[in-house]
Amino acid sequence: MSESHGASIELEHLTKRFPGSAEPSVDDVTLEIGAGETVVLVGPSGCGKSTTLKMINRLIEPSGGRIRIGGEDVTDIDPVGLRRKVGYAIQSSGLFPHMTVAQNVALVPRMTGWPKARIRARVEEMLDLVGLDPGEFRHRYPRQLSGGQQQRVGVARALAADPPVLLMDEPFGAVDPVTRAHLQDELIRLQHELHRTIVFVTHDFDEAIKLGDRIAVLRERSRVAQFDTPEAILTHPADDFVAGFVGAGAALKRLNLSRVRDVEILECPTVTVDDPLQTIFNRLRSWGSRPGRPGPAAGANEVLLLDRRGRPFKWLRRGDLMRVRGSLGRAGTLVGDTVTRDATLRDALEAVLTDDAGRVVVTGRRGEYTGVVDMETLLHSVRALLEADRKEALQTRREPEAARSARTRAEQEGPAGKATA
Repeated sequence: MSESHGASIELEHLTKRFPGSAEPSVDDVTLEIGAGETVVLVGPSGCGKSTTLKMINRLIEPSGGRIRIGGEDVTDIDPVGLRRKVGYAIQSSGLFPHMTVAQNVALVPRMTGWPKARIRARVEEMLDLVGLDPGEFRHRYPRQLSGGQQQRVGVARALAADPPVLLMDEPFGAVDPVTRAHLQDELIRLQHELHRTIVFVTHDFDEAIKLGDRIAVLRERSRVAQFDTPEAILTHPADDFVAGFVGAGAALKRLNLSRVRDVEILECPTVTVDDPLQTIFNRLRSWGSRPGRPGPAAGANEVLLLDRRGRPFKWLRRGDLMRVRGSLGRAGTLVGDTVTRDATLRDALEAVLTDDAGRVVVTGRRGEYTGVVDMETLLHSVRALLEADRKEALQTRREPEAARSARTRAEQEGPAGKATA
């Protein structure tokens, strides 16, 4: 990958007034976004957040104000050239249906005059980066892809020319909740590797908490109600408008601030579809007899069946194995939801709660098995968050009491001091 990183973005008194409108759609927005930072713009529908985003790459021309990217004022430069330097990903991917995946990803590098060999290498690199096998997907057309795969290609295309800035306008809004969670995890993983500056628009506050280094909560006409870290907004909303976005259950929402990689990922016994039945029985027996084994409670009674690519396929219990006749593929229970190491603890908790055995499989970037997280581990994290909130609330109550006590002492001591003098 290229060693270049993100670029700072400065919006100074940015305003947009559309012809015929009595009020501006965006009114005097000023924001400073650090290089390599992910900033999420969140607000009610129609508040102007997408308009603000599109002014950064001048898909919409500002009526007033300045835009600086990496210190360079881009308000007056060629907007077409600017857009080729700023990645842009939108809802429903925006892929050209008559182009293959490779042609879509190669679009901006080809327009900027890259040599063919470099373009081919870049397409391979980008598809691999977003978890799509180039050999399998390079020649497919968008109609041959699932919604989640299309969004991955859209992100690959936005990153293909190695832009320091990536703008994302509700890119995951059109896919189902499970796919959406996995795409969010993928974006977090990509950002760990690339360190680009990302400006992300959403109306989903939980998504904002999960993705953002900082969140700009926008009122009507994109006026900034609060611009702060997710934790600060959750624990200290600036006013009732922001508190309305936070909603109830702030402690549980804070599970979106912690990742699966932050907790203990356990082991479980695994076998492959090619293993003989006796090998599987032996694996279960040896696993169950391990002293102090680090694994979920159910681990001694079931085994995880992996496919030939090392991806989780089915859970096999002892009873399932006793009834096997022929192929293992007909036995056991299909693995449901999985999470990655970049998934939030909230995602993991939701998956665990819907699982009969109270655990969820953790997978790598290509869906390969890496471990298991169970209910006990997640409940420990929830209790820790609730305890932290309880202590903070207690401290908040004590501080005014301490201030009142100090004021009372001062009032009592003041006259005495003067009398002594």
